[in-house]
Amino acid sequence: MSFTAALADIESKGGKPSRTGQVPRILAVLLTILIIFIGWTFFWLAQSNRDALLSAREDEIVDGADAAVTILSGIERKEREGLLSNRQAKQTALDLMKDLRFGPFGNGFVYVLDRNGVMLMHPLSSDLVGEDVSPLSDAYGTRFIAQLMKLYFREDASFVEYEMDWAGEGGMAVPRLAYATVFAEYDWVVVADAPLDDIELAVDEQIQKQWVVVAVMCIVLGVIITITLKRLLLTRVDELIKVSHAIAAGDYSARVDNPQTSELATLCEAINQMAQGIQERDASISLSQRTAVFALAKLAEARDNETGGHLLRVREYATLLATKLSDREGWKEIIDEQFIRDIYDAVMLHDIGKVGIPDVILLKPASLDDHERAIMMSHTLIGANTIRAARQQMQVESGFLTMAEEIARSHHERWDGQGYVEMLKGRDIPAAARIFSVADVYDALTTSRPYKPAYSHEDTVEMMTADRGKRFDPDVLDSFLASAGEFNRIRLEFAAK
Repeated sequence: MSFTAALADIESKGGKPSRTGQVPRILAVLLTILIIFIGWTFFWLAQSNRDALLSAREDEIVDGADAAVTILSGIERKEREGLLSNRQAKQTALDLMKDLRFGPFGNGFVYVLDRNGVMLMHPLSSDLVGEDVSPLSDAYGTRFIAQLMKLYFREDASFVEYEMDWAGEGGMAVPRLAYATVFAEYDWVVVADAPLDDIELAVDEQIQKQWVVVAVMCIVLGVIITITLKRLLLTRVDELIKVSHAIAAGDYSARVDNPQTSELATLCEAINQMAQGIQERDASISLSQRTAVFALAKLAEARDNETGGHLLRVREYATLLATKLSDREGWKEIIDEQFIRDIYDAVMLHDIGKVGIPDVILLKPASLDDHERAIMMSHTLIGANTIRAARQQMQVESGFLTMAEEIARSHHERWDGQGYVEMLKGRDIPAAARIFSVADVYDALTTSRPYKPAYSHEDTVEMMTADRGKRFDPDVLDSFLASAGEFNRIRLEFAAK
């Protein structure tokens, strides 16, 4: 029943209500409900966004600590094998961890304490190295180092919040979050640390985006209230229609195809216009998000000077392969038009995890040793975890980011199970990662690197054919062979640019 019908029923049963007395009370109730709704919505959005961002930051810090422990484990293994002395091993580990950065902005770092609270390494405050920092307190008197040291004796791992200007440049102290874990082999407390000052800013930006949806919901309620009051007061709805049309035309492109004289039909049409506007606004936000993500992907590529143009080439190769496979039995159910659109964008993020790899390893012109290779291999997990954190922050499902996470994590897996990092085998490897693996290897073989020359297209095809059913999915490799001429054409087109 509509508001008008309900009021008509009241009039028929209890007499005609006084418009002078009823309208203000109805308006007050409706406006109160609207204000409460807006306030609750903003509180819920702010709280959920803040919680999601803090959870994502905690995941980034834990990933940073895991990367540091991976470095330590590799070095300690070298020491046990007699390849390094204890002194050499510890110094090498400290040097590598000093360059370690994590998080999507690369502003997380690691520092190391011994069991007595002596600072062994800090990438930003080298003047504290060798000092007992256990009495150190932050801007509010919190002895955060002492709290971290308690974790050593409990052999536990947890988070500690504090405020500090580690750079020591006289700037304002910023809130930070530290995660401590114990590396028992060296009696070290390893602390992964990242700032929190950007979270409130991110919450504000996210609320501004979500305001579009909240505002439209309030506008819909406002339209209903206005039409109800119009019927009670026998006023015209011309201004209401003008307002709703102005809102729809402001940032959106909704149009009225079949105007109706019925006020209810007009209201429905106005809501339809706003719904169309929301859809277009969502598409615009999605485009902005993808543009920002692609910028991060280009940043990762820029750090690796051996892969110029790699992103654009593998995007074309992977899209071509997916298109060819979509006609094969067993793949028609997997690959549709949306899959092809998603893989075109998702492959751009496959190596974003390299942002977290130290330059001394990423840019090394010679072959990597075992522990360096282990660190390099971790770029798959760093990339996948970074993309997962972005998906969680969005709080909506994104097929493009889900596929990007799968490719980042699994593009070095092999069909025979001998790849990394999870050693997945056969169809346990996500379809998009199996497709991208062929595109990635083809591009790697046909381009020159500091440690190898570029192979010819013919030699590359021959080498990849030998890996059918070993490194590569037989179906994907067969589609590659069937379209090898098109691969070569794409390669030559990029070479000519």
